[in-house]
Amino acid sequence: MTAGDPQRAGRRLRAQAVHRLTPSDIGERVSIRHLVVTGASSEPVASDVVGRLLGYEAGILALVRRDGQLAFVDEAAIVASRVVPAHPRLPAEPTDVGTADHPLDRDAARVLLVDDRDQVLLVAHQGTPDRIVWTAPGGGLQPGEDHHSASVRELTEELGLDADVGPWVWSRTVTFRYAGVHLRQTERWFLARVSAYDEVTAPLDDAGLVAARWWSLAELRRTDERLAPRALPDHLEAILRDGPPTSPVDVGR
Repeated sequence: MTAGDPQRAGRRLRAQAVHRLTPSDIGERVSIRHLVVTGASSEPVASDVVGRLLGYEAGILALVRRDGQLAFVDEAAIVASRVVPAHPRLPAEPTDVGTADHPLDRDAARVLLVDDRDQVLLVAHQGTPDRIVWTAPGGGLQPGEDHHSASVRELTEELGLDADVGPWVWSRTVTFRYAGVHLRQTERWFLARVSAYDEVTAPLDDAGLVAARWWSLAELRRTDERLAPRALPDHLEAILRDGPPTSPVDVGR
């Protein structure tokens, strides 16, 4: 654990502030101050988020903001949190969203990161205590952000990597439950080639990320781990054999 680690910095600051939220506060409007690492700096800074608490599972809090945007917060990085009253003059945050009947729509970008040995780098998401899913690095778009810009930003946040992100090669729309929230996520996958990258150095600065590793095509075909999309080995083999498609391919679940 380094001096810039959010958990260590959080312990230093909790003497002055209190994390008061519990899973019983789901449905309430809440305010959270948490530590994040931004840009190339390894030092965490405090960031504030206000919204309705939709889920609290496996140490991850999911909030929906007034504009309908979703935010995930790692419990280990929280400095202070509390329930707050509705704003007297502004519209309230959405209520009937993130359920099985009304999943929250989310646009996302991911990067199929391939090295010169044709290995692919995947990250592990743990949204519930007993479920880990391996997929490409990436995440939801921020307000006003396009998919390509989001893919570049996510590589920096999750891997600390500044890569030349190439073409949009795959699309998929998938409905799933993460951190207690039902999402309908539409993803664009981009292709990027790197000569080398040490996954041990990955900051994994997103809630729910627990690991990163390189996989060969043979390893993907043998594994019993959950992969997203499920047919990732088949789609990766097509990319390695034929190169990027002329138009994005729908790879499904």
